[in-house]
Amino acid sequence: MAHAKAIFFGEHAVVYGKKGISIPLLEMSVTAKLNKKNEIQKRDEIINYIANECGIDNKTEIIIESKIPVGRGLGSSAALSVAIAVANKNKEIKKIADKCEKFIHGNPSGIDVNQVMSKTPLLFSKKDGAIPLNFNLDSFLLIIDTGIVGITKNAVARVKENFEKNKIYIDRLGNITEEVVIHLKNKNVNEVGNLMNEAHKLLQKIGVSHKKNDEIVEICNCYGALGSKLTGGGDGGCCISLTNKLETAKNIQEKLREKGYLSWIVTV
Repeated sequence: MAHAKAIFFGEHAVVYGKKGISIPLLEMSVTAKLNKKNEIQKRDEIINYIANECGIDNKTEIIIESKIPVGRGLGSSAALSVAIAVANKNKEIKKIADKCEKFIHGNPSGIDVNQVMSKTPLLFSKKDGAIPLNFNLDSFLLIIDTGIVGITKNAVARVKENFEKNKIYIDRLGNITEEVVIHLKNKNVNEVGNLMNEAHKLLQKIGVSHKKNDEIVEICNCYGALGSKLTGGGDGGCCISLTNKLETAKNIQEKLREKGYLSWIVTV
């Protein structure tokens, strides 16, 4: 079994060596079961690649049970690779999952694999790897589905194509991650919220925010969120929104539902 994740800060910047912060979403998980069969199994391209990397033969049925929406920036592909490798009792699970992520996404940051294998929030960079980052804001985070499948590979490639123009924004995204760590540890939720809002504006500038992301952020902030932003690759996917009161979170959730958006509330 493996769980989902959300990137709190640093998406896209981590691809260029900056730091990112991710959090586990333990309530959203995926499990895999393997059954030996006599006939060759039909698999899609991604499942077939993961199976080959795990050394699973083509007559083994792979049964997937997932509570993680696909293409929403919540680490569904990383969690899937890990779950299948765990089910097959592979020893080098992280190595397998990292390779599968490169096949699926092109040039991933690596943060997804690390977080879906950890129950603790992580401070992550390509240079330093994943370092546990313990914090408790005594607050609530809405995970909001735009309903749009975001293709991380496409967003990453587009940012790379325009890197010279985007560099100043990517550098600031990296600086925000550095700045927010102290606020997370000190439970300064207002500053965390302010930095979430700034990060979203920067993600808009590098061209990865869909109009649905922007509408959700506007709704959340209009009804009392401390800060909101897209999470993950963008181009749709999911947004996250921070509140310090459950009542506020539930009210925002209802306003989002009225607009047709599905959301979950988790503690952070």
